[in-house]
Amino acid sequence: MIRTYKVGLVLQDLSYMPLPTELDFDPITADFTYIRWLGDRKGIETRTQTWNKVVDDKTDRLISWVDYCQQIQKRGIKQYIYANNHFEGFSPATVAKFRGLWSERGLGELATRSIKRESSLFE
Repeated sequence: MIRTYKVGLVLQDLSYMPLPTELDFDPITADFTYIRWLGDRKGIETRTQTWNKVVDDKTDRLISWVDYCQQIQKRGIKQYIYANNHFEGFSPATVAKFRGLWSERGLGELATRSIKRESSLFE
């Protein structure tokens, strides 16, 4: 139904949800997608309450997101990505890491829009 009405399905990276690559269907339902890297809020809050550094390194997970986002980009789909502090502990560092991984692959420039401590990509 959401594909029929071109409503974008939110793709989330949460500790208890499957990644888009693990789904049995194409989760791209519109000419854009919104990705949220949220992490494990309760788990990370047992390790820190100060959101100024990475305390849960998710480089491998971000590498898989680079691969997935590259495939989305090849399809001409606009992407909006939101990184929460609960993903790794410091969203600006998460965004910088993703940008670095993207750049290492020679995939071009990414637009950036930062909002306080949390950031978006692909705008």
